[in-house]
Amino acid sequence: MRKPLVVLALLAACTATPKVATQTPVPSVSISPSPTTSVSRPRAVPAFSATNVARTIREIVTRAPYRVAGSAAYGVAGAIVEAKFRALGYTVTRQPFSVPAGKVNLIPVKAGTTFNVVAEAPGFDPTKPHLVVGGHLDSVPNTPGANDDASGPAVIVELARLARLSRTRMPIVFVAFSAEERRRQSPTQSEYALGSKAYIAAMSRARARALKGMINIDMVGAGPDVQIIGSTGSIVATMYSIARRLGIPAEAHATISQGFSDHISFQAAGIPAGWLWAGDNPTLHTPRDTMAVIQPAELGRIGRVAWETIRTLRL
Repeated sequence: MRKPLVVLALLAACTATPKVATQTPVPSVSISPSPTTSVSRPRAVPAFSATNVARTIREIVTRAPYRVAGSAAYGVAGAIVEAKFRALGYTVTRQPFSVPAGKVNLIPVKAGTTFNVVAEAPGFDPTKPHLVVGGHLDSVPNTPGANDDASGPAVIVELARLARLSRTRMPIVFVAFSAEERRRQSPTQSEYALGSKAYIAAMSRARARALKGMINIDMVGAGPDVQIIGSTGSIVATMYSIARRLGIPAEAHATISQGFSDHISFQAAGIPAGWLWAGDNPTLHTPRDTMAVIQPAELGRIGRVAWETIRTLRL
């Protein structure tokens, strides 16, 4: 019967008072925490938003359809774009000029005064190298003008937003031009792109020397790819290269048949220019140029090429 003896032995061991060992004091050591290494991460490039663009187009065609240059409707559209630029922190000016009487899309229009909307970032120096990114805000008298051309200024407002979030390699002036649409004074006489011509005419010599290029964004709301129009040069080549790198279908052309837009004014003044375009559309200059025409996917294609171009281009 050895088991009880084992239990008693264990109980005795558990209840015995332990002896306290004598220990040598150890001096305290102050240990500083390891320094924290700060790792700087590159800031993500903000993304172009076709949703923002579509929202601006809708506001323009809802509040200011049939906005022929010099009309009250154009004044409303100009105020919309001006307010959006100001909300982004830009210094905004109206550049007034006169427009003649004539026929726009075969519809008689009166002579009058209209204006470009010009947005410059705080601290902008017009005597230093810079770009102009612009597109016309006016439409012909008988259309809401969603694609031609609320789409251009709406893209430009979105590019202006991105340029405030991420530094571009060159300073940029954003312009909504007026009076791009052709005005016929007679069967043999007509004028077009009057707003871009007025902008160029108002430049000082120092500003003209500093303007290194122009990107025109006109009629970009509906199409299957990116059309890049302009005289051969670095801007057209750069935009085409960027489109290819982004995997976006694109075509580049020196000219298009019967085509004109505000980039031609800059080319005529010896300033390199390129036009981002979505291609022709059967609703052009008709009452059917409404929000139903606008394709967010095409806005996104055009916008991504435009944003990557103005973000990285240096001339």
